Amino acid sequence: MIQEDKALRVKHMRLLEKFLRSSATILKLENFNYDLFEQRSRKIYGLIQNLKEMRVDSSYLKSLKNFTELTMRTIDNEDLKTQEKRDILLKEVNLIDKNKNRTIYKKEKHKKDRYII
Repeated sequence: MIQEDKALRVKHMRLLEKFLRSSATILKLENFNYDLFEQRSRKIYGLIQNLKEMRVDSSYLKSLKNFTELTMRTIDNEDLKTQEKRDILLKEVNLIDKNKNRTIYKKEKHKKDRYII
């Protein structure tokens, strides 16, 4: 039972990441195709909806889940133009990437001096 829950949790996390990466790839293209973006987003979102709802604890996973919800709300919003939708979602993608990479990079002043002569 525990392994099944863990497998479902991993599958859920991977689908959320797949949704983000797929969306980011299409949004960053110069010849942005909104119909392709909407089609892929709905397809992957359908897969996410078919899975059992999982509790997410980390801020990164929460941001992924919030991004999927924002994307679907933005797609369904008829008041926004295509370029406005793209700008909103690109900003969110960049913020998520920035949050994820924040722990990877450290400023020089925070690194220890290893070679003191």
